[in-house]
Amino acid sequence: MFTHLLVTLDGSPRAESVIPHSISIASSMHAEVTLLRIVDAVSADWSERGALGPSQLEAASRNAFAEQARAYLERTAVPMRQRGVVVNVLVRQGTAAKQIVAAAKDVEADAIAMATHSRRGLNRLMFGSVAEEVLHAAQIPVILIPAA
Repeated sequence: MFTHLLVTLDGSPRAESVIPHSISIASSMHAEVTLLRIVDAVSADWSERGALGPSQLEAASRNAFAEQARAYLERTAVPMRQRGVVVNVLVRQGTAAKQIVAAAKDVEADAIAMATHSRRGLNRLMFGSVAEEVLHAAQIPVILIPAA
């Protein structure tokens, strides 16, 4: 039985496929949910920043991206809260897998729920699998939902 579920989101519709499952788990177990988004200044979508590169990114910009991430999580939490789920939001900066595992420990989560992006072949070789890294590093159960 879970009392606190950490749900990872990256802003993509694929990642959001974990939300209905998370609502179901949290509702059935009366568990609290923390929605987590990692802001990684180096690998984030550069189209949102125009022509700026990593060397030009200042702390103010990083804070702005963190605030955008927090606003996204708050919007995402609304339907969950309407279903009676207690939802917290958390934004962290850094490498995704490391921050997910650290956040789970910090919020004392019983489990981590995340969607897999189903990368294969060269794409997986180049970008790796955050889900796989979390699965190996986490000391708690990891619930992997195949992205729709």
